[in-house]
Amino acid sequence: MAALARAASITERRTSPSRARPSPRRASVARAKKQNLFDGVIDMLEGGRKLRRWYGSDSSVGDGTRADDPIDDVVDDEASEEDERDVELDTPKTSILVTDAVGGGGVGESVVMRLVLAKASVVAACDGDRIALAETRFGPYVNVASNEWSAGARLNGVRAVVVTGSLENELLDACVRRGVKHLVLVSSAKSASGGLFADADVRARGDRGREARARASGLAVTVVRPCAVRREPGGEREIVLGQGDDMSGDVSVEDLAETCARALTRPPKPGQTLAFEVRNGAPTSSAPDWKAMFASLEIA
Repeated sequence: MAALARAASITERRTSPSRARPSPRRASVARAKKQNLFDGVIDMLEGGRKLRRWYGSDSSVGDGTRADDPIDDVVDDEASEEDERDVELDTPKTSILVTDAVGGGGVGESVVMRLVLAKASVVAACDGDRIALAETRFGPYVNVASNEWSAGARLNGVRAVVVTGSLENELLDACVRRGVKHLVLVSSAKSASGGLFADADVRARGDRGREARARASGLAVTVVRPCAVRREPGGEREIVLGQGDDMSGDVSVEDLAETCARALTRPPKPGQTLAFEVRNGAPTSSAPDWKAMFASLEIA
C-alpha cells in the first residue's frame, strides 16, 4: 500500500497543471521572441515601402492600400505616400544630374562622358526602357536614374543639373525646393531649326518657353544655345561663344558637351541667367581660353 501511495504521488506531481506550465522566465523569453519576430516583419515591410518610395519604384501589390487600412484614411495615406516618395535623403550634394542621357542626338550622352573624364560624380537620367542600355554604356562610373522615379528621388545628392531635352515642371520645382545650386539648360540658337525631321529632343531644345520658365525659377541658370549640332568628334576647330542670338553655323556634339562642362564651373548668382550661343570656327590646334571666353559674356 505504501508503494502504491508513493507511485500515485509521483504521477500526480508529473501531471499537475502547476508543473506543466513553463517558468515565468521561459514564458517571458518566448513572448520576447514572438514580439521581436513580429516587430522585425513590420520593420521590414515599412522600411521596404519607404525605400521604394524614396527611389520612386514602389512595387506594392494592388492600389497601395492594406486590408487593415481604414477606408476613410485612404486619401490621406495617398498624400503621405507622395510626400515620402519625394523625401530628401541626408547625403552630400556632390553629383551632377544629366537628363536624357541616352538618345536625343547624343547630346546628353556626350555631356555624361565629358563629365566622367573630368572625374565628376554623375547621375544619368533616362527613360525606364533605356536603363539597361545606360548601365551598359556608362558602366560603374555613373549612377543611372529612371525618369519614372519622382523628381525628388532623382535629385538626391545632386548639386547641379544639365537639362539636354525637355524641361519637366516637376523637375524644375524640385530643383528649387531642394536648393540645386546651378541649372545648365541646353537650348538652341535661332538659326538651328533642326529641319523638318528633327527628333523630339531637338524640338524641345528649340522651345524658348523652357528658357523663360528656367529664368523665372530664381535658380542660377546658364543657357547654352548651340547652332546646328553635328555628331562629329570635337577638338578640331575653335569654339566660339557669342551673345545677341544672331549666331549661325554648326558645332560638334563633343565641343557642345565640353562647353556645358565648362559652364558648370562658372555659375552665375542665384536669380541670374547667363545665356550665350556656341558654334565652331576655323580649324585650330590650340586649346580654348575658357576663362577669357566666359569673361567676355554678360550676365542678365
